[in-house]
Amino acid sequence: MIADLVDRFQRIPFRPANDGRVESHSGLTRHYPTLAANFVAGETYSREVGILMAHPASSFITHFLLRGLAERGLPMMAVNTRYTTNEPALIMERAADDLGQGVRWMREELGFEKVILLGFSGGGSLASFYQSQALSPTVTRTPAGDPVDLGDCEPADGLVLVGAHPGRARVLRHWIDAAVTDEADPYATDPDLDLYAPDRTVPLDREWVSAYRDAQLARVRRIDAWALEQIERLEKTGASDRAFVVHRTVGDPRFVDVTLDPSDRRVGSMYGDPQAANSAAGGLARFATARSWLSTWSFDHTHADALRNLTTVTTPTQVVCLRADQAAFVSDSDDMARASGDPDVSHVELDDLNHYLVDQPDGVTRIAETIGDWLPTRGFGVGEYVHHRPDHHAAEIA
Repeated sequence: MIADLVDRFQRIPFRPANDGRVESHSGLTRHYPTLAANFVAGETYSREVGILMAHPASSFITHFLLRGLAERGLPMMAVNTRYTTNEPALIMERAADDLGQGVRWMREELGFEKVILLGFSGGGSLASFYQSQALSPTVTRTPAGDPVDLGDCEPADGLVLVGAHPGRARVLRHWIDAAVTDEADPYATDPDLDLYAPDRTVPLDREWVSAYRDAQLARVRRIDAWALEQIERLEKTGASDRAFVVHRTVGDPRFVDVTLDPSDRRVGSMYGDPQAANSAAGGLARFATARSWLSTWSFDHTHADALRNLTTVTTPTQVVCLRADQAAFVSDSDDMARASGDPDVSHVELDDLNHYLVDQPDGVTRIAETIGDWLPTRGFGVGEYVHHRPDHHAAEIA
């Protein structure tokens, strides 16, 4: 391992929106638009390849992969977007622009010859969306119609997706509780669609699951229609946005039935008990606005969808599946590998690893080695990369 790792705090300017709307109550964010980042490397390190990671709204500057990769000679930086403490206002197009500032910083300020995007969890769809636009910009407006400019984004040199899902909208489409019949009343539900009904037996009836999936998508589309109506009202009244609550969003049948999308995972969700999380304040997509919903959570309207974005990404790509993951499923990595425009895409499954590597001290090492072993196969020099192979299972998927 590389000794004497140093965390180097970075302050990266970003381009604030100029539409006149107040997107954040923070005066620091509004008047001093700066992205917080953490670059981790040894006292001396190679500038041949640097790894960059980000999440649309979660703080990754203390992510467990930072030191794990840096210890093996893979310098790594995590950058927070402007939405890290303001998720309800998240606009994916602007988060992608923030990631672009990180790519530019890695090259111009830190001096790296090559930059690899590492998309972990929700960062996978952000990285995929960013890279697709950097290679071939097509998005000029958000789904709400607001102008965006991604035309000067610089493509990264490689893309690694670890424990990633295809997009926040696809996750919500499969997680949202289909039983809700009134968005203003979380207790108004259809008992026939109650995933957590005491008499619901496992394995779940496949016809019931199909009807439940249809009802989930129908619910998302009802919220879509309401959000689009709100955008029209906003334009007529001159109001900035409309905030709202999305109740009961942790209702994926895979949480209670592991025979759906088989893997190494246990029953439950990444929150623990999915029924408790379904009504918790911190549930997926709990707070949103009309503009952020269409950009982030709408299955039909979001631009950040890895299964569409990856088709145009010919960049060297690796997809690393964590087979015990309760948030990003085996089918997600399968679908992303198939969607990739890289003809030599690497698809690796790591047995028994869960989403956050909880109680799995060897997990970081296994992931770091998987990435470190792959980079040279695609022509990336990795400086002082140190290889330590424990007794574990990793399967390359043909």
